[in-house]
Parts: sequence; C-alpha cells; structure tokens
Amino acid sequence: MSRNYTVSTRIERPVAEVFDAIVSSKKLDRYFTNGTSGDLEEGQTITWHWDHWGDNPVTVKRVVKNELIELTINSVEWVKTKDDSYDVSVLFEFEALGENATRLSISESGWKTDADGYKASHENCEGWTHMAACLKAYLEHGIDLR
Repeated sequence: MSRNYTVSTRIERPVAEVFDAIVSSKKLDRYFTNGTSGDLEEGQTITWHWDHWGDNPVTVKRVVKNELIELTINSVEWVKTKDDSYDVSVLFEFEALGENATRLSISESGWKTDADGYKASHENCEGWTHMAACLKAYLEHGIDLR
C-alpha cells in the first residue's frame, strides 16, 4: 500500500530516547496526549485521550525497538468518516543520525481517495506534524508546546 504522506523532523537526541518518548505513556502525556491507557506494546489496543478531541484508540501492530512503531487507527473511531469504516496504518520510523540525533518520520497509508479521505489525511498530517514539533521541543528543551 502506498503512503498518503510522510512528515519528518530531526531531533537532537539519541534514537533510543526519541523512541522511548513515543512508546512510554508517561512521556507521551508530557507533550502530546492528555492521557493514555498504557504504553505502546505490540498486540495491544491503547486509548489516547485529548481534552479537545476525546478518546481515540490505536492498535499496536508492530514494534521494533529504536527502528519503527506501526499503529492502526479506524476512520470511524477517529471521527474522520461517518459510515465508511476502514483501517489506516500509521508508521513511525527512527533513523539514527550519529550518536546524538534522530530523524523521526511519520507516515499514514490507507486513506481512501474521496473527499472524506483527503480531508482526514490532511487533518492527521497536521496532527502528526504538531506531534513531531511538540516532541522535538519537549526532548531538546523541556518545553510543552501545547
């Protein structure tokens, strides 16, 4: 399946630290979510909570430590489509850029190429871009941009 889009950023921290900041529910809550039901562990469905968006479940399909995290989200559960329910893949990829820097790339694939699918993918692209910027600010400077 081809990717609908990919966003990426360079974070001036080792890959293990960047990876852990996404997998760890306690760290994710410091810059992105307002609550989570647990760490990202393969085979689990975790609920991410935002005060302004509500609860959104993510199913953890695959975790390769310090390399990738693959999640699945549902278009209806994420309030992107009303009647047409389908799964979308979210892929976090980690590339070490030396010992103290990481390229984080976040991609989605599976959005339909209709009006709802385009709108949803653009909204999520904005959301993942925001997440990457918040993660960078949190890890590099201890700042919560929310």
